[in-house]
Amino acid sequence: MIEFVDGNTNTVIQRLPVAEVPPANREVYLREGVMVARPEDADEIVPIVRVVRLLVDAEGEPADPERATQAMIREFDAAGVLRRETVQVRAR
Repeated sequence: MIEFVDGNTNTVIQRLPVAEVPPANREVYLREGVMVARPEDADEIVPIVRVVRLLVDAEGEPADPERATQAMIREFDAAGVLRRETVQVRAR
């Protein structure tokens, strides 16, 4: 199960079975501890179990959806280790 969390409220908004999430979104591929793009290049595959999406304003402070300029998406493994972070910028 992968848990999706609203980082602004720390509320779980969805839980999905792993099989319903595409492999590239449910796993991080590592080779000698460094992220690689393809599973064939990896010597370790780490499952993602928690995805937190935090909306922030231009100053990086938490913001409501109307004021947010970015969404920070953080993906964690079962031990709570941050494995991947993505920033989505809102086009205005």
